[in-house]
Amino acid sequence: MEWPIPLTDGSHGAEALSVFVTGTDVFACGDESNGTSSVAKVWKNGTATALTNGSNSAFAYSVFVNGTDVYVAGFESNGNNYVAKVWKNGVATSLTDGSNDAQATTVFVSGADVYVAGYESNGNKTVAKIWKNGVATALTDGSNYARATSVFVK
Repeated sequence: MEWPIPLTDGSHGAEALSVFVTGTDVFACGDESNGTSSVAKVWKNGTATALTNGSNSAFAYSVFVNGTDVYVAGFESNGNNYVAKVWKNGVATSLTDGSNDAQATTVFVSGADVYVAGYESNGNKTVAKIWKNGVATALTDGSNYARATSVFVK
């Protein structure tokens, strides 16, 4: 594989926000504009897979590979708020119901457990959260702005 690996043709704005290397495979995730909104994407060795259809803006912030499974944390607009999401092999699971703005910013897999961290708005502030297998735990009480941006499990 030659470096650098181009992820896009450069015709639209794009960003890669996370990289994961396993064996000889290089994964990256981020987003690319389709001209009207951002499409969440994951790239494997430079080949893109869209995680969303582009009808609403979406962003992929973190990629983690466990065996043959590829996990991506990010968020997608529902027209009013961002919904925190995790994609496993391209299939989305919403972590929040969309009634408040929320973002998933990082993902880590340990055994059969999937940990995602990020935040959800409580209307006035943001509450740092971690989701273990889709179940949310607040890390802060919501009296101040807080976000979780990294998670690691040992």
